[in-house]
Amino acid sequence: MKPPKVMSTFSGCGGSSLGYKKAGCEVVAAVEWDDHAVESYRLNHPTTRVFHGDIADVKVETLLETAGLEVGELDILDGSPPCQGFSTAGARILDDPRNALFRQQLRLIDGLKPKCVVIENVSGMLKGKMRAVASEIYQSLEERGYEVSAGLIEAHHFGVAQRRARVFFVGSRIGSPRLPRSTHSRITCRKALHGVQPDEWRQTPPNDRVRWLLSHMRPGETGGMTLKRHGMKPDYWSSVMLDPNGVAHTITKTYPFGGVFHWTRRHLSVREAQVLTGFPVDYKLPGKFADRWARVGNSVAPPVAREIARQTLIPLLEKARG
Repeated sequence: MKPPKVMSTFSGCGGSSLGYKKAGCEVVAAVEWDDHAVESYRLNHPTTRVFHGDIADVKVETLLETAGLEVGELDILDGSPPCQGFSTAGARILDDPRNALFRQQLRLIDGLKPKCVVIENVSGMLKGKMRAVASEIYQSLEERGYEVSAGLIEAHHFGVAQRRARVFFVGSRIGSPRLPRSTHSRITCRKALHGVQPDEWRQTPPNDRVRWLLSHMRPGETGGMTLKRHGMKPDYWSSVMLDPNGVAHTITKTYPFGGVFHWTRRHLSVREAQVLTGFPVDYKLPGKFADRWARVGNSVAPPVAREIARQTLIPLLEKARG
């Protein structure tokens, strides 16, 4: 069987693309508008054509010509629309314009007619009024002739030393998809970071509260937990210290107020954050700390994409090809 061909939209720095490649797929095109994400993607995936700009401006005909495919021949269309409108950390307004970007994915589905479709987003999509958006995605894929399997996937079940729950919609018009089964028991932060040399990290700012936290937090605690334990106002709640014998809290796009601390009482480096998200230690993320951290926080954990391809999509494609 020839390597399945994948197109990636909202591709970020290439986390899902890396996963598909690890599963033996060929990523033939990617679409991303963020300048730093595109720079990072191109450094790590030099053979993939990247369309740098608004997805609304990308033409189906151009994507097909780039890949040398006809309508209906693309194996997998993967996309991770921006999650800010769905996140429980934000206002979660249903008519947030960012929540409409998945409709651009549907436009490409209509034009490309891929055999399989993957749409990913944050767990907040399944909570409260945002469940209506999840239902719309599910129904929209069914209306287009796809059988759909959808649900939460926890990255730490696939060898990622981080609690990173994401919603995946996996659609197929060549068979019945299922979400992948767990491949790993828990991998601890200590094991994941063994031998990893830190690179750039945030210096502790000249703030008495942060310095106090860094010296008083226990592994696995948030800043709020530490302050409450000492009878103080539980602010700085978003800061956290890694537990070497557990998995990391979710690494988000924005570096949390206070910090993410290594259990040796220093700030976590970007290189360590990317390893805890399932990237190899030599994955290239250029530029400033904030941009590099954001690329990690916005990423699909590569091992999750790998197993969606390996366990779910490739078997369907192989069966369809006989």
